[in-house]
Amino acid sequence: MPTTELASPLPAPATPTLDASRRWLLAQSALLALSASLLYWIFEGTDLDRRLAHTLFDAELGLFPLRHNWFLEAVMHKTAKQVTYVLVAASLWLCWQGWKGRLSWLPPRNALLAALGMVAIPLATSTAKLLTARYCPWDIIDFGGYAPYLGLFEAAPAGIKAGQCFPAGHASTGFLWIVWAVALRPAGLRAARGALAVGLLAGALLGTARMLQGAHFLSHTLWTLWLAWAASLILAVAVRAELGFGDRRRV
Repeated sequence: MPTTELASPLPAPATPTLDASRRWLLAQSALLALSASLLYWIFEGTDLDRRLAHTLFDAELGLFPLRHNWFLEAVMHKTAKQVTYVLVAASLWLCWQGWKGRLSWLPPRNALLAALGMVAIPLATSTAKLLTARYCPWDIIDFGGYAPYLGLFEAAPAGIKAGQCFPAGHASTGFLWIVWAVALRPAGLRAARGALAVGLLAGALLGTARMLQGAHFLSHTLWTLWLAWAASLILAVAVRAELGFGDRRRV
């Protein structure tokens, strides 16, 4: 008597959204690797940092003329930092609403991603400062300071305290908003691009302000941008955030 065998269920095919998300992550990972190589090659292989800083330095006075500029110090440095604290606190409340499922455009895991990113990006920047020994431009001998200019992996000379100026901490308070460019992908392309533009603009403005004062080199700011993007992607994978452009309501 013939027997019939039950066919084993076939595995469900991967959804187009999942495939697109994986492709996007792979593309972003490749972009991160390429950009890290370019940053290292440009700033470690040339003297671009110091050449740019020299354009902002007054050799006759022996100082950066804008170091104590009222607008750059009071508004772009101190006030901007305080405003960021308030905006992050408000955004964390928004993330809580998303985590509770009350926002159709911000899935719970993406709300968690945004919340973690806004905290982790500045913390990662502060931690990186402890792992490097680079000095601020105004601390370097070329610009009236006491310390030598160091490469990325060079240690501080004996008898001199290691610098803690790399990456750029103040710029990270602007670039931290980049995590929203990843968290808002389910809300649509326009929302994600808008968040990316805000993060890039905020970080660029704050980073440029400190560069004008002689507090950071250009490479400090660009590496901070790289770190913020890398942290956003790592956290997205860790919390398994939704990364596809779905049908969720756009903001």
